[in-house]
Amino acid sequence: MSFHYLIALLLLNSLSAQADIYRWVDEQGRLQFSDRPPSQQHAETLELEPLNRYEPDEAGREGRPLTEGRDYRAEEKADKARRKAQRLAQEKEQKQAQQRAAKCEKARYDLRLFSAKPYGSTSLEAMQKKRQRRDALNDRIKKYCR
Repeated sequence: MSFHYLIALLLLNSLSAQADIYRWVDEQGRLQFSDRPPSQQHAETLELEPLNRYEPDEAGREGRPLTEGRDYRAEEKADKARRKAQRLAQEKEQKQAQQRAAKCEKARYDLRLFSAKPYGSTSLEAMQKKRQRRDALNDRIKKYCR
């Protein structure tokens, strides 16, 4: 029987771990806190909020597992694919710009060579062909250089 009394006493002692906290001002005007009320003065009992404020989200309350929701791996994979597509598009634009600059430079070079050649023949037909060629080179310059 004494063993049962010992267990009951230990259980009652563990309940006192959830004791109230008391606050009062002593004779020197200092604020005092204790887990036991003062014997000669009136003390105010403080009600403390719980330290753990965890509340499950709505998914957990509805019976769904808490793991449902955002798939961070899929988001990261999609973000990586988007960045790769942007990088490839930029590289493609740069390559096209370089090709365009090279074609522009080639068209200007061809026009300079063409303009440097002396007239070979002064016939009307030769002059028309030369003018058509010059216009074609100017059109290439307009197309690639602007």
